[in-house]
Amino acid sequence: MEILPPINQRVKDLINYYSNGVVRVFADKLESISQQTLNRLFNIDTRTKKYPVPTTDILVAITNMFVDVNPRWLLNGNGEMLLPPNKSGSENTHTPTQNQSLGMPSDKKTTNNAPATSAIFAPPTAPATLNLGMPKVVAINENNDDLVSLVNTKAAAGYLNGFADMEYIENLPTIRLPNLKGGSHRAFEVKGHSMQPTIHNGAISVGRWVENLSDIRDRRIYIIVSKSEGIVIKRVLNRINDSGRLILLSDNQNKREYPNILLEPEDVQELWYLRGSFLFEFPEPGEINNRISDLEAAFTIMQDEFKKLSKRS
Repeated sequence: MEILPPINQRVKDLINYYSNGVVRVFADKLESISQQTLNRLFNIDTRTKKYPVPTTDILVAITNMFVDVNPRWLLNGNGEMLLPPNKSGSENTHTPTQNQSLGMPSDKKTTNNAPATSAIFAPPTAPATLNLGMPKVVAINENNDDLVSLVNTKAAAGYLNGFADMEYIENLPTIRLPNLKGGSHRAFEVKGHSMQPTIHNGAISVGRWVENLSDIRDRRIYIIVSKSEGIVIKRVLNRINDSGRLILLSDNQNKREYPNILLEPEDVQELWYLRGSFLFEFPEPGEINNRISDLEAAFTIMQDEFKKLSKRS
């Protein structure tokens, strides 16, 4: 029998702690998450034969409602379930009681004035900030280890609408890679020649999730998912503090076909820092390489003939 994933169990522990194990009561407190959505976490999906993984929307709702919950414990089991009391020794003043309700306002005017967040999870109703929070959906195995979901060229178009859809991510193929521990990773199939000669068309590029746009380092390669450009892999210049924009650069020197791109920060939906690529297309050796090869072959043959002559004498 399939064992309940650890992160699902932690959600269940919170339901037991705050609502005496009653899912409906817990869902009512969260407001933005339905009882049906929570119940799905504890029942095996008949199609995938696995338990659905909690989406970031669920985790955000929990950490917004119960601010004394340790977000790192909720995400990966590190530390205690509850944060320690504040320095005054009293309870966390914003922790809702059974008679209180704390939710994100749904009124558009109020939402547009909501302050930026510096928390681990960015509330979904907050305005655009430099903080991307955590990936909307993360694929994990039964041991709570992150799996690397692969977005190939066929899936790329759907990814723009499905990156926050748990079912869409669940149906993507996954790969296991060594030395990719810590942080969430995702793989994307490269389409086009804009990053040649560094990365070729058809390569599989693996990126690590970037939580905040301020972490971008100039001229490093990133996989950017944006509303205007779709999924692109580029070197990035961070000029948010100067001009309020990001500049995307191609390695291909044909700037007529691959010009620099100016990107507004609020246009960025996901950002992944390139950790490695699998290349399946290799450049043919040029004329200079051919000449060097001919010279090296001739020199090797001459060395062999010289040795034979030396032995005869």
